[in-house]
Amino acid sequence: MATETLEGTWEEILEHARELAGRRVRVTVLGKPGENPPAEAGLDERQRRMLAWLDEWHRTPLSDEERQVLDDFEQFRKEHPFQLRRLDLEEDEA
Repeated sequence: MATETLEGTWEEILEHARELAGRRVRVTVLGKPGENPPAEAGLDERQRRMLAWLDEWHRTPLSDEERQVLDDFEQFRKEHPFQLRRLDLEEDEA
């Protein structure tokens, strides 16, 4: 049987006890119904650092000028397309 995910209350999971007998299972206890799980649940350290950085970014107040630059960036990008490429690649590899 392939890996499958069951989600529900403990009582709902127990309804599958017979078909799961003898199989390895992993139980993750989620919050109470209606509660949101923590944003960092299941993330590795690199992902947690990125999430912390994004949180800091969102909490950083922007000046009016910075806000205008970000608001206008999409239009600027359309008017001035550019490509990013790795500098460590040889020209024939690019």
